[in-house]
Amino acid sequence: MTGTMTQVVNPENQTKREFYYDYCYWSHDGFVTDPDTGYASKDGPGSKYADQQVVFETLGRDVLSAAFEGFHVSLFAYGQTGAGKSYSMVGYGSNKGIVPITSDAIFKQINENKNPNVRYEVKASMLEIYNEQI
Repeated sequence: MTGTMTQVVNPENQTKREFYYDYCYWSHDGFVTDPDTGYASKDGPGSKYADQQVVFETLGRDVLSAAFEGFHVSLFAYGQTGAGKSYSMVGYGSNKGIVPITSDAIFKQINENKNPNVRYEVKASMLEIYNEQI
């Protein structure tokens, strides 16, 4: 991975394909797991590992900001089985994904509101399509 490009190499003939995305997150290696919390984090300053907080900061903050401006927002994860979509969206154990991190941030911001004339309505839904079945 380089920036927003992911390169896949065929091990049989070494042919390469490049794929470009809005965001690419490295979660293959370069992390350590805290034995007390089970939370994964970068294993040092040179690590490319993108933890759940990195995903939220680069993607979730913009979605959250748009929601508070009154826009309907969506997050969409697409990719190969085992690529980390569910992990990025929901997380596992103490490694909360972007949905619970964003939910926490939404309700924190709502609780900090001091204006009695501002009213909030929060609706959320999730849908998983697997093998093109709902």
